[in-house]
Amino acid sequence: MSTGAQGGRNRLLGLAAGLIDLVYPPTCVACGRLGSHFCRPCQETAVFLDDAICIRCGTPAPVRGTCALCRSLPPDPLRGIRGAVHYRGPIRFAIHAFKYRGMTDLAAPLAGYLVGYLNFYPMRVDCLVPVPLHEERLAFRGFNQSELLAAALSKAKGLPVASDVIVRTRHTTPQVTLKARQRWTNMDGAFAPVQAGRLHGESMLLIDDVCTTGSTLRACAAALHEAGAGDIWALTVARAH
Repeated sequence: MSTGAQGGRNRLLGLAAGLIDLVYPPTCVACGRLGSHFCRPCQETAVFLDDAICIRCGTPAPVRGTCALCRSLPPDPLRGIRGAVHYRGPIRFAIHAFKYRGMTDLAAPLAGYLVGYLNFYPMRVDCLVPVPLHEERLAFRGFNQSELLAAALSKAKGLPVASDVIVRTRHTTPQVTLKARQRWTNMDGAFAPVQAGRLHGESMLLIDDVCTTGSTLRACAAALHEAGAGDIWALTVARAH
């Protein structure tokens, strides 16, 4: 589907959603309260991660440091992964509805957690890079949730978005269906730079919805490194553990 056709389709879907809301008022995906798809009380149940994490993968830990798994892994271009909130409760419901039920209006409140994290833990980066979807999955889903999150974060923080630096080269098995070890091999070589050496040391912040093992983000970072990026960090709305 062309970009113009995709945009027209999304506008029609948005219009249809607005008309449906007039007849059937939206309800919170987590608690069922009328008024919005993610009510304020449910949004406020989110628990932000503190600084007691593994400094490489971002997994919560008793004390800040490097976890045993990360100590066993070879160095890679990704300096660190950070998650804004814990992946549980209403947040889990909201991300699932956003990603799999096409509730794209949830991008703004979910990106709000990214904004909150960066306000509390500033990161000096030049550009936001949403994790790409393969063209087949993008055509099926109709949108890239990471691009919507990056766009909302960009609007709030004034950071440019680069959606054309890396590309997903393989239509991989959905990570959610795989065990931890399978996720690493599933992502091997799944991304590539659009043009090697295109960047000139810019610092990049990868954006995604959830981090579980970090395998997807590390594969993206490898492609960004090949493209010529400098420091590479990753930030997700939620961190599963």
